[in-house]
Amino acid sequence: MTRDSAGGPRVAVCFHGFLRTGVAMAPVRKRLVREGWHNVDLPTARYEMRSVEDLGAWAARRIRETSTRAGGARVDVVTHSMGGLVLRASLVHRPPVRRVVMLSPPNSGAEMAEQVRNMLPIHRLGWDPLLPLLPGSAQALPLPDDVEVGVLTGGRGPRGYNPMLSGDNDGKVRVEEARLEGAQDFGVVPARHPFIMAQSHVLDEVVRFLRTGAFSAERSR
Repeated sequence: MTRDSAGGPRVAVCFHGFLRTGVAMAPVRKRLVREGWHNVDLPTARYEMRSVEDLGAWAARRIRETSTRAGGARVDVVTHSMGGLVLRASLVHRPPVRRVVMLSPPNSGAEMAEQVRNMLPIHRLGWDPLLPLLPGSAQALPLPDDVEVGVLTGGRGPRGYNPMLSGDNDGKVRVEEARLEGAQDFGVVPARHPFIMAQSHVLDEVVRFLRTGAFSAERSR
């Protein structure tokens, strides 16, 4: 069993992406349990129906509950896409987080979210589910201070997987949009946005960062 620095069992919480459920993070849980994590929680929330502030409070509660079940151990967190923004929103509540790996997070907002919002302007009817993913909204969220964060995103070169986005990207999030001020490490892997959390070479890096606080030299930028 993998243990934290205080000798207790290592535990984790995974936050899924937009319009997904906790089941999407099952490959992460399977790998972490195999590597010795004692418990990995996969909560689900309707991101499109709640404010990011409310989601942050919810995420902080889930992290605290996982910590309490493990005797007060600090919790490792793995996020996908908007789950990274939910985790950032939780930081104002000071949850007991140890290390975080964000997979393809739109940390400075997503150009693609703005494109979709312009094509489908349902926000004019009073419902704006993409608002948290827009550049201005995302940049207003808290940054980590005493939490170790590694950011891993997908890309494959100058034009990325989606030529309609500017610069390298994973099909939905541009590499530069994933960067986060205050993160300990940043890496790019050959992976598309919807499947990044299920690929073995990505999970290798997740485990490495949660154990050491750094990605491998070949991934780190």
